[in-house]
Amino acid sequence: MKLNILIVAFLVIPLFSIFGQENEHNDENLVDHMTWFDTFFGNEELHQVCYPKDHRSMFIFIIVFSILTVLLGSLVLFIKTKSAKKLKQKNTIIEEQNASLIASINYASRIQKAILPDSSIESQFTKNAFIFYQPKDIISGDLYWLHKQNNIQIIAVIDCTGHGVPGALLTMLASNSINKSVIEHNLIDPAEILRFMNKDIMQSLKQNLDNPIQDSMEIALVCLNTDSNELKFAGANLGLTFIQNNRIEIIKGAKCSVGSVQINNTERPITHTIHLQKGDSFYLYSDGFADQFGGPNGKKYKYKQLEELLLKNSNLDSKLQKTSIQTDFDLWKGILEQVDDVCLLGVKIE
Repeated sequence: MKLNILIVAFLVIPLFSIFGQENEHNDENLVDHMTWFDTFFGNEELHQVCYPKDHRSMFIFIIVFSILTVLLGSLVLFIKTKSAKKLKQKNTIIEEQNASLIASINYASRIQKAILPDSSIESQFTKNAFIFYQPKDIISGDLYWLHKQNNIQIIAVIDCTGHGVPGALLTMLASNSINKSVIEHNLIDPAEILRFMNKDIMQSLKQNLDNPIQDSMEIALVCLNTDSNELKFAGANLGLTFIQNNRIEIIKGAKCSVGSVQINNTERPITHTIHLQKGDSFYLYSDGFADQFGGPNGKKYKYKQLEELLLKNSNLDSKLQKTSIQTDFDLWKGILEQVDDVCLLGVKIE
């Protein structure tokens, strides 16, 4: 805009000299200097060196060039202003859509939290246990589940396919399915619970050979007798880590998942039984912790390092264990993005 004003000033101001200067030529003396009036209306015979027709061509070129420059500048300014206005409108629409989407996801988070264990059950359970639960996004594809019936505690960590909205939808199915198996059908054997859930999830998602949807979940599930400290475990792609006599032991889950059509898979979850003692600890967790990138070289945390961390902190009480483990995860992750949902549950036998 400033450029346009300067160009117009350059063109207009000299025009004031057209009528402000006198033509100083006469019939006897030739004039050495020409005014703008001489340039366009003078006689070249009255001048020795500068000829009006030469000046006339030059000034016409300058005027035409200046006018074109002003027009082009105005056109560019108009297009730029119009584009900026459209971009602002689009940004406003995007911001409104994002705000609406985030509001919906935040509301979904409230619904998902409702399917997590009741606060009264969780407070009783966490007297000698801890839960490190950290979704990647606002809502999670991981789920932990607790149920107490007399002297039996049933504990599960469930890792559904994906994270965010798709994973969260599957956690709703998982919660409903495990509730049916344990509360409605009174199943307490871990392998039987997983088999029931597998059939139930496949029916819910209408999974069959003609519709081989691969959405599924990995589950680590234990049934603990709090009187005898007998622990029964079964897993589908998730294992059990327990520490006894200051030694770490791992029971791997079966190489299968709950839900999805697995034509070539013949392995099924089986129930393992171990006897724990006072001071022993056991842990169930999804793969989010071990898969987190970070550290000095931006590499994965990995299971070996996680097992060493659990062993190092196993003698601490549950609250201190959770604080130490969460701090280690945050330090490892640093400024990097969290890659997956994290769910790690630990129990210390008192």
